Amino acid sequence: MDRIDALRLLLDVSSTGSFSGVARQRNVAISTVTLAVDQLEQEFGIALLKRSTRRLALTHEGEQLVADARRLVGEWDGLLAALKEDGPLSGPIRIGATNDFGRKQLRPLLDAFQALHPGLRLTLLLSDSTVDLIHENIDLTLRSGPLPDSGLHARLLVRGDRLVCAAPAYWERAGRPTHPEQLAGHNCLVLARPDAPLAAWNFQADGKPFNVKVSGDRQASDGEVLRDWALEGRGVTFKNRWDVQRDLDAGRLEAVLDDFLAGPVDLYAVYPVSPPSRRVAALVDYLATALAG
Repeated sequence: MDRIDALRLLLDVSSTGSFSGVARQRNVAISTVTLAVDQLEQEFGIALLKRSTRRLALTHEGEQLVADARRLVGEWDGLLAALKEDGPLSGPIRIGATNDFGRKQLRPLLDAFQALHPGLRLTLLLSDSTVDLIHENIDLTLRSGPLPDSGLHARLLVRGDRLVCAAPAYWERAGRPTHPEQLAGHNCLVLARPDAPLAAWNFQADGKPFNVKVSGDRQASDGEVLRDWALEGRGVTFKNRWDVQRDLDAGRLEAVLDDFLAGPVDLYAVYPVSPPSRRVAALVDYLATALAG
């Protein structure tokens, strides 16, 4: 069996935990799936799966191989797609995004893109925490930057910044701060994260960066919840401009402390392999055009 095809079947087994499940999905015999895994185990001289009568699980070496196999298969698919530049787009795309941006702005764009290319199967995964693209088998994610140095590939989509904003009613009640340090006296709506809340907000003055530690009576792991609380006048939020621009234009939110904003916070399309598949590249092009407008 071709090595790439064997790796594809191993990836499917790692996702489903079942030889028979993969066989049904691929419309092949169970013996074909078993042969693929056996072939890889013999080639590498290691056990890739721990088998029992009830379930399958990857060994430590199997987990390492699966992580590399996702990258290798993705690069191979990207190469084939680059060589085949005709025909309708088809196949799966797994897309990651933050909650607020994903629900409010990205989802309608994905609906429009899929209407143009009905052969695509889209999966939208929303989280305000950083997700491992390789481990979660994500083809494309939308992230704000600057981005950390990594083996991932990125394309700038939108330039922006992060704003301190609240509803006009809140500012009338609590007063508008003139310096970031005054936020210590405000009810700040904090993004909760698994490791630690995002309670140190970044600013700069005279070209020098500094942080202000904030707190309040509400935290949430979902950025859209923080935005909704801000719209209700319950406190101050620290949001990417593209998440709140419509609210600012409509006067539902008002931004303050613009003279202290710390550097750009741009929006990037990030993908684990380059070149990406033709369908992922087409989606990135579409998003770049749509968001620029």
